[in-house]
Amino acid sequence: MGGTGLAYVSLYRKWRPQSFAEVVGQESIVTTLKNSLDMGRVSHAYLFAGPRGTGKTTVARILAKGLNCEQGPTSEPCGRCAECETIAAGTSLNVIEIDGASNRGIDDVRELRSQVQFTPVNARYKVYIIDEVHMLTTEAFNALLKTLEEPPAHVVFVFATTDPNRLPATILSRVQRYDFRRFSAQDVVSRLARISEQEGFAFQQEALEEVAEHAGGSMRDALSILEKCAAFSTNITPATVAEVLGIAPAEQVEQFAVSLMAKDKAAALEVITQLHDQGRDLGHFARSVMKKLRASLLQGVGQEAEYLQAIEILAAALREMRFAPDPRILLEVAALKIMGGAGAAVSSSSVVGELEAKISALEQQIAALKAQLAKERRTFQAEAKPVAVKRRTAPTTDSESTAFVLEHWADFLTRLRGERLVQCEAFLKEGKPVAVRGDTVLVAFPRDRGFHKASIEQADHREPTQRVLSKWLGRQVRLECVFQDEVDKGEAEPPSPPQASEPAGDKRQVDAASEEFLKASMETFGGRIISKPKQT
Repeated sequence: MGGTGLAYVSLYRKWRPQSFAEVVGQESIVTTLKNSLDMGRVSHAYLFAGPRGTGKTTVARILAKGLNCEQGPTSEPCGRCAECETIAAGTSLNVIEIDGASNRGIDDVRELRSQVQFTPVNARYKVYIIDEVHMLTTEAFNALLKTLEEPPAHVVFVFATTDPNRLPATILSRVQRYDFRRFSAQDVVSRLARISEQEGFAFQQEALEEVAEHAGGSMRDALSILEKCAAFSTNITPATVAEVLGIAPAEQVEQFAVSLMAKDKAAALEVITQLHDQGRDLGHFARSVMKKLRASLLQGVGQEAEYLQAIEILAAALREMRFAPDPRILLEVAALKIMGGAGAAVSSSSVVGELEAKISALEQQIAALKAQLAKERRTFQAEAKPVAVKRRTAPTTDSESTAFVLEHWADFLTRLRGERLVQCEAFLKEGKPVAVRGDTVLVAFPRDRGFHKASIEQADHREPTQRVLSKWLGRQVRLECVFQDEVDKGEAEPPSPPQASEPAGDKRQVDAASEEFLKASMETFGGRIISKPKQT
């Protein structure tokens, strides 16, 4: 077969409004723009913000027509002049549409800035329509800012975005903003009915209402659904829409709602099984059931408390179903909860019995798991709790104190760690207690642990250690460190504590500890003394 035919054009492109008079649902925006054109008060930059499919790009093109029409600027472009026709066809050299998602870098904006300097071809304005402008990078916005501040007189920017909150404040302050709202269901149905009549589609009003509800306020989505329904069947009915969208037919929604409130478990679960086997959208089904229950509640059918409870349970299940690997189970559990009230008839259905058995087993597993976790938590807390030293009376004599220290020295080291004195604990681990003599606790170190001995004798380690040691023994004591071979030879008789009236002796003791620390450090790490501070 010969002949040339035009390429098929989708409905949303074919029926895109070509004038302000054809735009529906955005009356306040259309009125404001028309008045601006008629009065010649044209801004250099506009921001069209709103959900997808609400006419942002369409209105931007109509605005461009009004600016460049031979009879313009006008709010009623003729649609027949060269500019109007090329803008409608998308081939105008003076209307440049840019996708912000794929041209988002600073280099793209720099190229745009170089092009805006050129005057339009046989027209008044060059109109730049940047779609999804929020996708531009921060650097690109900064580069665009200068052009927005001082644009050429022949340039008009129209920014379109679904997320205006992502635009910098510096950009928002330099544009006229218009917020496009979602189309009402009535507007969508009216538009679909008109287009269906023009296209010769046979349809039922209920089917168009179902399409409008599923489109969620987007005219473009509604036209896409209508197009698929027309391709599926010559008569667009609610059943056609349900089949195309993969949603439950209205009669199944009605059947389920009746079974739910009648507490007929077998019938309600059978509907869910059928929908699951047919691959229907269970989330949409749950929303449809909630809508049906709400309508019944407003009509005064049944008890208000039962309907409210059913809607609340379904709403909670719907939130979880979006992330569940098997939403059917959640919907079945929600249905059983709704039907599990007082007076509910117990069905002998095998499906109900099997599901209830699974739920019971799951509850038992959860209870066992909670019990196991609680047991392990108690065990962990018991192990982590510091071991308390049990003694009837505090040791009083040197022999009693020595025996107590030798037996419970590990507990004292644990207390140091509990006080966050980890270094002190590490140093003392290398030694071992020898004896308690009066207010002195004697700890001996091997010769090859001289570094640890000298370290614990430093004031910043010895003083906090003595504080914890005194608290542990219940009286004020001091720590004395010696070498093990000195103890073995009987040379470790601890000196008497220095008195307040003997500052020189105390200074000599500190100097001796410092010398010992220095000597041990050299033995451990190697090195030599370069210089020593003069004694004063």
